[in-house]
Amino acid sequence: MDIIAERLATIRNEIRQVENQKLQCERMLGLFWEHPPPLDPEDVGRRMQFLRDRIRSLENQKRALLNEEQDQIVQATNLSRDDQGD
Repeated sequence: MDIIAERLATIRNEIRQVENQKLQCERMLGLFWEHPPPLDPEDVGRRMQFLRDRIRSLENQKRALLNEEQDQIVQATNLSRDDQGD
């Protein structure tokens, strides 16, 4: 049970880190939109696409962490029920 509690705490920290990274990417992407016309539009386009892809990856990572968190909670609940049944 302690292992599950530790993992749940770790998952929460990982989710916060992913959210912070995503926010940074979104802010950087916003700066590209506010920036005057670039000298090399293709370079800026590549950088913007990289940020969009990174944001999508972070969203997927967060979704996976939330699913794992849910699984850990279910597992902890089942273990608790098993302990009470003994």
